Amino acid sequence: MPRWSLFGVRTLQGKLIVASALLVIGALVLASGVFVVLTHGKEKQRALDHTTATAPEIHAEFLRHLLSGDSQSQLQDYVRQAAQENDVRIIMFDYSGLVVEDTAGDLEGKQLELPADSVAVGRRGLSRGPNETWHMADARGGSLTLVAPFPALIVGGQRISISPGDQPPPDVPSGGMLVPAYRIAMAVSEGTIARAWLDLLPWLALAAVIALPFAIGSAIVIARNITRPLSKLTVAADQMAQGTFDIDVATDRHDEVGQLSRAFSAMATNVGETHMQMRALVANVSHDMRTPLTSILGFAQALRGGVIKGEAESKHAGDVIYDEVAKLSERLNDLLLLSEIEAGQALLQREDFDLSVLVASAIERINGVEERGVTVSRELAPGLRVSADRPKLERAVENLLDNARKFTPSGGDIQVRAFAGESGAACVEVANTVTDVDAEDLPKLFERFYRRDAARTGRSAGSGLGLPIARDLAELHGGTLDAHLADGMIVFRLTIPRAEESTASGRET
Repeated sequence: MPRWSLFGVRTLQGKLIVASALLVIGALVLASGVFVVLTHGKEKQRALDHTTATAPEIHAEFLRHLLSGDSQSQLQDYVRQAAQENDVRIIMFDYSGLVVEDTAGDLEGKQLELPADSVAVGRRGLSRGPNETWHMADARGGSLTLVAPFPALIVGGQRISISPGDQPPPDVPSGGMLVPAYRIAMAVSEGTIARAWLDLLPWLALAAVIALPFAIGSAIVIARNITRPLSKLTVAADQMAQGTFDIDVATDRHDEVGQLSRAFSAMATNVGETHMQMRALVANVSHDMRTPLTSILGFAQALRGGVIKGEAESKHAGDVIYDEVAKLSERLNDLLLLSEIEAGQALLQREDFDLSVLVASAIERINGVEERGVTVSRELAPGLRVSADRPKLERAVENLLDNARKFTPSGGDIQVRAFAGESGAACVEVANTVTDVDAEDLPKLFERFYRRDAARTGRSAGSGLGLPIARDLAELHGGTLDAHLADGMIVFRLTIPRAEESTASGRET
């Protein structure tokens, strides 16, 4: 699938630069369009006012040249000079409407459509009437407004046209006068939007020449500011792909890129921790399985080779093999339960039961404490009913009791309580005497595969999963599990919502 590109630019920095340039050009075009639309009518009216104001003087001077006997070419020279000096467009035509001079060069040789004359003149003199205006099509596709300061001269209802200097014909009525052969009109182009755009293009180009370098320079600075940390993140991602998770990515920015950097750093930390946990899992599982498997294999070979003889020795070998297989089964069950919880596939089969009865039953199964002089006391409130998954909650309580059994020193105490908490939740506390745990060590107890007995031998040998599993099961029920130190004892408190509250939390089948 081809990668998306902007005019062939594939890098983020290049795309930002091109996008900034296009944004500037688009803004200039949009502003120019608005300017053309808003000012088009005003410009036309301004040009019309200017033409109307200058028309009488130009026309009077044209008549003086005409009546003084100037030739057509001399009149054309004057028209061109007057148009240039007054910044107007002048059209010179005869009384048939044939254009003989257009200072814009568009209508020469064309026929004008003249309006009907509306003002008469007095005897032997020019009578100035109001300006005469009419509209016609422009050769360029627009339209023109023509302004003629003096209308045609009328003699007895007839138009009379003679060349300059000629004598009037003998049949001219006594009330008539000579009519000049040529006439001029000032032309104002109404224009079109296209013409307005053409007029504005030079200024638009100038604005683009000024704005584009500034926009591109700013885009380069901004793009580098954005892409530099992204490049560092790319390098860090490559390092992670190669197995390096101790990555230092600058997170001092407060924008989206800074948020991305902080999220990446957190991800690298979590991935690194997960990677370490996976390595620890492999090492711990290998260690935990190697010893039982070695025992099982040794006794199985002894039985197979006939080394073990007699009923007593065979029973002992069978007991050892059974105990080691039970340990392996327990480890595998722990790992399977953890994987189900992490995958969100651990379902709760809820039922209503007395939590105190469950705790009492679990206490009865504690063994191996009497010979060490450990005292077990209980304080269980009756009628402490909860709606929970009985096997899973029993597993959590057993893990707490087993942890207390393993780490209570000889002559120590184990205290078990079940009661209703202040918030109405059901609470189970398992406290035991402790001598080797500090307050800063408490969070580590809930880390997977953490062992207080690094040697993993004796009665404290374990998988390091008991407390993490108990905590996950408590949270699965919508409860909590925490630990604190009090009076030389470590206290684990398991909190579970009561029957009327627990149905709203946890996943149920």
